[in-house]
Amino acid sequence: MNRIEEVFGASPVLLPVIHPIGRDAAMESVRVASGAGVKGVFVINQGMGAEEVLGVVMAVRERFAELWVGVNLLGFAAAEVLERGLAGCAGRLDGIWTDNAHVDEDAEEQPVAQAFVDARRGRGWNGLYFGGVAFKYQREVPRDKLGRAAAAALPFVDVVCTSGPATGKAADVDKVAAMRAGMGAGALALASGVTEENVRGFLPHVDAYLVGTGIERDVGILDPGRVERLQKIIAAHADGAR
Repeated sequence: MNRIEEVFGASPVLLPVIHPIGRDAAMESVRVASGAGVKGVFVINQGMGAEEVLGVVMAVRERFAELWVGVNLLGFAAAEVLERGLAGCAGRLDGIWTDNAHVDEDAEEQPVAQAFVDARRGRGWNGLYFGGVAFKYQREVPRDKLGRAAAAALPFVDVVCTSGPATGKAADVDKVAAMRAGMGAGALALASGVTEENVRGFLPHVDAYLVGTGIERDVGILDPGRVERLQKIIAAHADGAR
């Protein structure tokens, strides 16, 4: 059982990404996601500042107590996100997602990645850390080293998170399959470019889908129909895998 299965009781899961263009719009998008039956959401600081995002997290927890809520604070190191998140969210932070786990598949030591391990250990934090590997706009990983890169990240993250080449652009299925093959049963997440039309190609390989653009009606506004249809596809696969 990997950490996605442990926390959510199923794999794969859909975790909608909320781009908070305003608190009311963000809360409405969370309502849409919750109504579709998802188990959690991520809130990202695209449209709001970091402290405002943490305020949204608290509001979501108060109104949708059943939801797991993670954050991606772009521009901040994972250890700083942990400190800010715990301080701004009353000592509880369900999950952290960073675009770069700072793991080099050719290096013997991973000092930046280890710094986060040390920080979470020092704070006794047992939330889920989604660390980017072969992620958009980060260091490119050669195709023949994708499996090695994913495996190298496992000691430092709870969930290896990869993406397509750009926001809204789908990943190559072969890339995702190579990472899955290299990391075995560890948890693998996919962000960017996932839609109801292409998700079936990824279902054999991925444990969590972090989806924003593919389920939005407009920036920051989730489309109820798209969320429901994607959630049904992913949940049906999870039910069949049990």
